Amino acid sequence: MDAYTQAYNSSGNMVQAFGVISESGQVLWQSNNWDLTADAASLMSAVKSRASSIVQNQVKYSTMRSTPESFVARNIQGSGILILTKIDAASDRWVVAWADAQAQPDGVYVDIDRAARTLKGKI
Repeated sequence: MDAYTQAYNSSGNMVQAFGVISESGQVLWQSNNWDLTADAASLMSAVKSRASSIVQNQVKYSTMRSTPESFVARNIQGSGILILTKIDAASDRWVVAWADAQAQPDGVYVDIDRAARTLKGKI
């Protein structure tokens, strides 16, 4: 998927995994190095409830920022950053991305959000 490549390149190779899920928890696409199937519904539930933490692949991430259209969380043990961003306001589709622990959350969020916007009307 071109959006994943865009996020990977623009983040300086910090975005390591990428997927697209629906608000109902259906996985629409995921990079081949990641499996969101078991966690997609709980990820969306955490985003919608603005949870203080989120679990993906049995790793807990503490919420850094949560809005109706984005969610940024970091694992305090250094297992990376989890970012969810809505593709567009009218859609029920969300990009989910995992970034290296060395990434700057705000900077990598911008890269992921920009890549997500390229998917509007395409997925």
